[in-house]
Amino acid sequence: MQRREFLKIAVAGAAGFAVGSLVGLPIKKSGMEGVSGKEVASKIQEGSHRVEALKVYNWSYYIQELLLDIFAKEVGMDRKKLVYDVFEDPSEPFSKIAAGGSGYDLVVLPDAEAALAISKGFVRRLDKSLIPNLRFVDPDFLHPPFDPDNEYSVVYMWGITAYSWRSDFVPKGVTTLKQIFDPELDFLKRHGKRVMMLEEAMEVVLSAKAYLGKDPYDWGDKTMEEVKEVLIRQKPYLAGYGGTSEYYRGFAEGSIDVAQAYNGDIALLRTEEHPELADKVKFGIPEEGGTRWTDNMLIPKDAPHPEAAHLFINFLLDPAVAAVNSLYVKYMSPVKDAKPLIEKVLSDPEIYPTNIKDRTWYVPLLTEEDHAKLMKVWKEVQGS
Repeated sequence: MQRREFLKIAVAGAAGFAVGSLVGLPIKKSGMEGVSGKEVASKIQEGSHRVEALKVYNWSYYIQELLLDIFAKEVGMDRKKLVYDVFEDPSEPFSKIAAGGSGYDLVVLPDAEAALAISKGFVRRLDKSLIPNLRFVDPDFLHPPFDPDNEYSVVYMWGITAYSWRSDFVPKGVTTLKQIFDPELDFLKRHGKRVMMLEEAMEVVLSAKAYLGKDPYDWGDKTMEEVKEVLIRQKPYLAGYGGTSEYYRGFAEGSIDVAQAYNGDIALLRTEEHPELADKVKFGIPEEGGTRWTDNMLIPKDAPHPEAAHLFINFLLDPAVAAVNSLYVKYMSPVKDAKPLIEKVLSDPEIYPTNIKDRTWYVPLLTEEDHAKLMKVWKEVQGS
C-alpha cells in the first residue's frame, strides 16, 4: 500500500466525525471545538435557500481531499455536486471571475490578486453570521491591508516562495540569486535547461527585483525594464516556467536540478509524493530573500451557491479540520487553535526557518497600473 493511500485511510478513521472532535486530538477538552457545517446549514435551510451544490477553484496539491467527502456528508450535499477544480497560475481564476459567469462559488487567490478582485468588485461581501468559526483565526491574519475589515476575504494558508534543488546535482545548494540570474557565474551554464522558474509572473519578477537589489514595491518604468532584461537573459538557460506538478515531475525524473518553489509543496513532495527523495530535495531562502504570502478565500460576485461557499469557509476554519488539512498539505494554517496540533508542519527548519520574517518580504499589493506593467513585462519575456 502506498504511503498516500495509507494516510487517506488513517485520516478517514480519525476524521469520521461531526466536526469539532478528532479521535486522538483534544479539541473539545481544550475548548477548541468549532461550529459544525450541519449547524450552519440548518440555519440556511430554515430560510429560502438550500445547500445543494458547490464549485471550488483552488491551487493544485492544496487540500486533503478526504475533507471534501466529510463536508458533503456533514451538510447533506450529494458528493457528486461538489466540484473541486485546481490551477497552478492564479491568473486563471482571476481571469474567470473577472469575465463573470465562471460558475465558481469559492476561489482561492494570493494577496495581490485578492486585492484586485476586491477593488474591481469581482467578489461579494461575506455574511459573517454564516462563518462563526472566524473567531479561531489568528489576529495576525485578520484585517489585511487589502481588506481591513475582512468584508470579502478569509486567509486559507500562508507560506514562503524561494528555491529548491536536488542535492545530488547541486551539492552546495542555492545560496544567492546570482546563481539563478547571472549567466557569468557559470551556474546557469552548468545547469542549463535544468532550472525551472514558476509560471506565476509576480514571483518571478519579485525574485529578479531582489537579485537587482530593488525594492519589491518599486514598479517604476526603469526598474521594470531592468527586470525584463534580466529575465530575457536568463530564459535560454531555463527548462521552462512551471507549477507544482512540473517541478514534482522534474525532480522525480531527475530532469530538473533547481526550481523556484513553494515551501509547503517541497515538504509534501518529501513526505508524501516522493518520499524516496526526502534526503535529496532541499529547500532554502537565498541571501537576498524570498516572498512571504497568504492565499485567501473569496466568493465571486455571481456565485451560484454563495450559502454553500460560506459553509465551506466555516468548515475549513474549524480547528480540527484546519489541523488535518495543514498536516496533509504541509502549509501553515491561520487558525490559531490548530497550531498545537500541527507542530510537525513547523518542525522542519528547512521548510519553516526560525528567522522567516528577517529573510522574506510580503507580496506587494498592486494598483491597476502596476498590474498592467507586470503583465506587460511578463508577456514580453514570454514572447522573447
